[in-house]
Amino acid sequence: MHAFKKRYNLIIIALILLAGVTACEKDVILDLADIEGKYVIVEANLINDGSRQWIRLTRSSSYYDVTTGDAVQNASVIVRGNNQSWVFSELLPDSLPGYYFNSEISFALVEATYELIIETADEETFVAQSEFIPLPVLDSVTVKINPFSEFNFFDTTVYDVIAHFAHLPEIEEYYLFNLYINNKIRTPRPSDKAPVSDENLDPYTSFAVLSVNEDDIAPGDTLTLEMRSISKEKFDFYNVFFFQTDLSGNPFAGAPPANIPTNLSEGARGFFQISAVNRKTIIFQPPLQ
Repeated sequence: MHAFKKRYNLIIIALILLAGVTACEKDVILDLADIEGKYVIVEANLINDGSRQWIRLTRSSSYYDVTTGDAVQNASVIVRGNNQSWVFSELLPDSLPGYYFNSEISFALVEATYELIIETADEETFVAQSEFIPLPVLDSVTVKINPFSEFNFFDTTVYDVIAHFAHLPEIEEYYLFNLYINNKIRTPRPSDKAPVSDENLDPYTSFAVLSVNEDDIAPGDTLTLEMRSISKEKFDFYNVFFFQTDLSGNPFAGAPPANIPTNLSEGARGFFQISAVNRKTIIFQPPLQ
């Protein structure tokens, strides 16, 4: 699902369901506070760009608590694959609690299956696997005015960011796109990102994956589009996350509430993903109207 379409879908869904929601209101109180500290939450998205990689471990917090859960410290965090092993270590006091780092694994990632093993100080063990999947070359990035803006659908001009690439033949591929402006990420939340399947793509494709409005970018700014390879399970993770968060304010929107997918064992939450990454940078100039 393209990220720029999500916003429009929300508008359309809200308009369609507004009458039904306002005509049938009832307070529902869910007992969701008892998950505090119950689950270990794992954020482990490793890429092959040569940079220092990190894995974050926290404890679940109450549904009604807007803060992040407590950090999981003093854990053993190891990734194994291709007959190698990498230890991720805390760098306290120089880093935040719950972050574990490794500076060598990114250089060594190749097509193979990798395993994450986490052992907490409480003697809990969690395991996950992820396959490194090759990624096509991101040939170029262009920007055009969104069709809705051309018809003055918005109060501001919205630009679509277009990815141009040829997907790999005979491989079922899933991609994740991130957007950076002047080296600052504009898609930090899972629901901001653009998960894409190659199922309906042409052999060589050019399509809008993300959008940015004119208030957030200026002529001469550096715009970087990042493309990552992800698994089918991670593709589903991002799509379910979107429906469970961006649409969660309406009980009739999307599918019934359900646990967000995970590839971790023993009840841990989150996801372990090994990705290839490509980036393309351009200097932004507004396209002609």
